[in-house]
Amino acid sequence: MKGLVIFLVLFFGVWDLAWLLAGVGQTPPWRLRRQMAAKPPQLLDVRTPAEFALFHIPGAINRPDALTVPAAQLGLDPSRPVTVICMTGHRSPFVARKLGKEGYDASNLTWGMLGWLVSFGAVATGSNP
Repeated sequence: MKGLVIFLVLFFGVWDLAWLLAGVGQTPPWRLRRQMAAKPPQLLDVRTPAEFALFHIPGAINRPDALTVPAAQLGLDPSRPVTVICMTGHRSPFVARKLGKEGYDASNLTWGMLGWLVSFGAVATGSNP
C-alpha cells in the first residue's frame, strides 16, 4: 500500500510538471477561490454531463466536446481568462493547451474538481440552465 501511495504522488507530480513545462498554466484550487471572489475567470468544465450534474463550480459551462470543436464555438470571451476543469486534472490540460494555442489565456484547475472539493470550494448540482 505504501508503494502505491508513493507511486501515485510521484505520478501526479510528474504529470503536473510535464504540463507546466508544456506551457499549460496551472491554477490551484485556493487561487481560483481568490479569483472567484475578485474577478472570476470563465469556467469551462470538460467532464461528461453526468459528472457535471453531480457537482460543479457555480457558473461553469459544461462542454465535454471542447477538445474537438473550434474554440470560437465554445461561447467563450477571448479577452477574459479561462480556467478549464475536469474531475482530476487529467483531461482538462489538453483543452487548456488547445485554447492557449488559439490565443486564449487558459489554465488548468490543478487536481480538478476533486482538488476543488478537498479545498472546500463551493459546488452546485444539476445541469446547465
